[in-house]
Amino acid sequence: MNKVISAIRKYKTFLITAHVNLEGDSLGSQLAMKQLVHAMGRKAVIVDSDSVPDHYRFLPGADEVSTDVDAAPDFDALIVLDCPTLKRIGRVNSLIRKNTPIINIDHHVSNELFGNVNWVDPRASSAGELVYRLFKKTGAVPTKESALALYIAILTDTGSFNYDNTSSVTHEIAGDLLGYGLNPASVSESVYERRTLADIKLLGLALSTLKVNKAGEVAYLELTRAMIRKSGADIARSEGLINFARSIEDVKAALIFKEDAKLKDRINVSFRSKGDLDVNGVAAYFGGGGHIKASGCTIKGTIASVKKRVMKRVEEELKKI
Repeated sequence: MNKVISAIRKYKTFLITAHVNLEGDSLGSQLAMKQLVHAMGRKAVIVDSDSVPDHYRFLPGADEVSTDVDAAPDFDALIVLDCPTLKRIGRVNSLIRKNTPIINIDHHVSNELFGNVNWVDPRASSAGELVYRLFKKTGAVPTKESALALYIAILTDTGSFNYDNTSSVTHEIAGDLLGYGLNPASVSESVYERRTLADIKLLGLALSTLKVNKAGEVAYLELTRAMIRKSGADIARSEGLINFARSIEDVKAALIFKEDAKLKDRINVSFRSKGDLDVNGVAAYFGGGGHIKASGCTIKGTIASVKKRVMKRVEEELKKI
């Protein structure tokens, strides 16, 4: 953390980014980091490979997140948040030069330590928690808007404080952030309860594919481009679908297989574990990674072929346990 702070003080202008397919933590941590950099007397812009999902556009500052990589301003250093590997920042990779200083702030156990400065803490609930700790260490005071961004980062990455990455420290931080005038009921409604009819239709289509393997230990769902077209929903709203599979009694692992929105021969696989299965290890086998209880990867093929390979690996790992 001290090296991160020293690096921010060393340079004058920063470009902040995170992984493709933005969600609550990657977006919230970026918005708060931008305010922290400004509070330290430096300049920063946020440039991401993908646009802000519609259901997070209510966040103050979300309209200033750019996806125009070609028009990105010059910068002295790059801050990468919530990203285990550089390839996950997508098109922003094209802005990195041979001597570009990179500050890597993350909480994924699979992080490849790709930065000149690496602050990776797998015990942290979220990247948002790490940015909060930077505020405390530097003495910078978050605005209400930054407190909201950090609270949403933590709220969403802990599954509303239900996942194993939730600790007493997580609750203490959340309590402190609420002290900035946030209304937890209003925040929860904004993030989870403002669904369109299209979102509900997509939910129905996805749940119709829900299956459990013969042993009853693995539940899985499918999400296709045809479902997205038929429902008219935003694919970003599929973020929590895997939790329906995860909630089934006696299930030890939940998976969702999604056809990539842009590449027709790529399947995005998300994993969640309720038991002792290390899904980070499974995801890493296929070139992905994340956390022990929540990970993901992208595999070339069709849903049918990818599902066959992944299910075989998951079942093999469960047998070892």
